[in-house]
Amino acid sequence: MSRSHPRRTRLRAALTTAALVVATGLTGACAAENPTTPTTTQAPGTTGATQGTAAPGAATTIDPDDVDTVVEPVAVPFWIRGTVVGNGAARPLPPDVDKVRFALDQLLAGPTPEEEAAGLRTLIRADTTVLSFEVVDGIAKVGFNRAFQSEQTRPQVAQVVFTLTQFPTVERVQFQIDGEVPEGLGGEGLPTAYDGRDAFDDVLPRILPESPTPYEKISSPLTVSGLANTFEATVRWSVSTTEGSLLEEGFTTATAGSGTWGTFELTTDLPAYEGSVVLTLWQDSMEDGGDRLDVYEVIFVLS
Repeated sequence: MSRSHPRRTRLRAALTTAALVVATGLTGACAAENPTTPTTTQAPGTTGATQGTAAPGAATTIDPDDVDTVVEPVAVPFWIRGTVVGNGAARPLPPDVDKVRFALDQLLAGPTPEEEAAGLRTLIRADTTVLSFEVVDGIAKVGFNRAFQSEQTRPQVAQVVFTLTQFPTVERVQFQIDGEVPEGLGGEGLPTAYDGRDAFDDVLPRILPESPTPYEKISSPLTVSGLANTFEATVRWSVSTTEGSLLEEGFTTATAGSGTWGTFELTTDLPAYEGSVVLTLWQDSMEDGGDRLDVYEVIFVLS
């Protein structure tokens, strides 16, 4: 079942308007409140919340002084949230850079403290190094050293594929290890090339909001968009303060569900409030309708 086009279209639309935002003091607030940090189990043979080796000067520092000036274009690294893929905060693209390589460098630089406080981590090991990289005719060819591989390499592969295919110039990702194409990647013997993201359903959350991105600065009305594969295509949502006060709630319907992936988008007015808020999305239990399943939370800044 192909979902490449709606997935990529939705994400690219979000990326053209997203802004990287961390308000002054947000780090402390996130660490103290930390409403989204899950209990996670580290994949065997990997190190949790580590960072690889990117190009010199690759890491982007989140500067609160820039929150009102950074608008577009941006790059979004994809992290691991619990056991599934989750998108990180949008990084502003410096002028005159290779945007695909910049996104890869941001991925290897690892999540920011704010992202870690929100429960996002990387399974790409700290000693991972990019040995080669090019994009030719829609194919991103990326070569890592052997440190990229582990007994369970699939999450790392998903992080790279999702990060690179956010750009329309990348339709396929090919991997090399130590300058050669191996028979298989990691202990699982994974394929060495991927046409888009369709091979990674098992590491996708059932609800993946693609906009807003973490710590993005938003003004009412709020627009939320993303992907979902839920019972009867129903996605429930709420927006609350980090202290737990409810601002608004409701539900929307994706374009498909009950075993088929679809896209969703909702727009809602929010009451006057300034500060960090939490967007929560979930589906109700099919058995009794009382339990929340597949909960996904995003902290953003309401102004």
